[in-house]
Amino acid sequence: MPDKYFPIITDTSCRTKWSWSTIHLNNGHTGSCCRASISVIDDDFENFHNTDKKIQARQLMLDGKWPGDGCESCENIENAGGHSDRQFQNQVPDIYPPELDQDPTLTTVTPVIVEVFFSNTCNLKCIYCNARYSSSIQTEDKKFNGAIIDANNFEYDDNRYRELTPKFWKWFQQHSLSLLRFQILGGEPFIQSDLTRLIDHIDRVPHPKLEFNIVTNLNLPYKTIHPHLLRLSDSMLRGNLKRVDVQASVDCWGPEQEYIRHGFDCKTFEHNIIEMINFNQFRIGLLSTITSLSIPSMNSLVSKFKEWNQLQTIFWYMHLVLPNNDSIFSPTIFNFEVFESHLNQVFESLPNTTWDDKTTRDIFLGVVGKLEKTCRNDLDKQSQLLAYLNENDRRRGTNWKTTFPWLQKELKHVV
Repeated sequence: MPDKYFPIITDTSCRTKWSWSTIHLNNGHTGSCCRASISVIDDDFENFHNTDKKIQARQLMLDGKWPGDGCESCENIENAGGHSDRQFQNQVPDIYPPELDQDPTLTTVTPVIVEVFFSNTCNLKCIYCNARYSSSIQTEDKKFNGAIIDANNFEYDDNRYRELTPKFWKWFQQHSLSLLRFQILGGEPFIQSDLTRLIDHIDRVPHPKLEFNIVTNLNLPYKTIHPHLLRLSDSMLRGNLKRVDVQASVDCWGPEQEYIRHGFDCKTFEHNIIEMINFNQFRIGLLSTITSLSIPSMNSLVSKFKEWNQLQTIFWYMHLVLPNNDSIFSPTIFNFEVFESHLNQVFESLPNTTWDDKTTRDIFLGVVGKLEKTCRNDLDKQSQLLAYLNENDRRRGTNWKTTFPWLQKELKHVV
């Protein structure tokens, strides 16, 4: 059968808005992508995909208008002449609510992509993360009487998780066969019991149309990961799953990467990714968060990416650090010239063979276009970044000045 593409065609329509729901069980929020339309899950859990906010956004998109509320991320990239995530998502075939084939004006639909953040159990302390998504950061914040940034203070509400998790499993057991893609995030899924429960369910109930995706930092002993990979491999061989994706989070390479994602070990990551490649059954990808700290050493990751691609074709997805235009780790708080040569080097080094390669290059060019238009010296944000890094070093026994000597020069005028 020929590929079928998202049937709603306006200047702002986005497949994710109709197809995709993210569920945060730890705080009871839901969204239609990682940047937009955050809603509170109400007492009727089954309504998580069709909240008032999501329905209103869909109607605006039907009218050819940008709904705002986070969609500015794609709007700005497109206005800069780049290729946005919205445009990328609309190129993906065969994954949208089937009822749209009969009526493409619907604003209340069935989700076909669900991703779930279960608990915040995680072994890393990424520089731009917080206690909502990392138990390691939560422990650190308690030790030092709070987060470095007040807005990141978070008391993990275990009662909310306990309240919503049974509701999720009830929904999943009733509706999982209607899903075309399911994604589990963390924390770190490979050390969360929910991953085992998901695989148990798939073993009992075959899902031959389902793409199953795990987003992982891949920085665990291989003996922890291997049993899960064996079970997932077996599920595919028995036809219980259509495909298994493993998306590994890594932003750059070397000491800079190990500083940004504290607790990360490049040797462990490379060992694990090669072991996964040896299975020759999983669709493997990299997921990179672009920050001011990562850009100067991104090209080192391009070199590793090319090495791994010699063993198996893998994909690479990148996005700017969140929240958009507000994070102190965003490159937009510096002049574009600080990063221009590094960005050019990365683009020139990226492979350009497969469809995934071309998509990666398009997305990267979109990010570069946005940075070129929005990068401006922001002394207030730079001052906040300096204070954050100094306190971060005090807490973790690290030294940002030796890891990022270029940054020390850029911040020398900040007091």
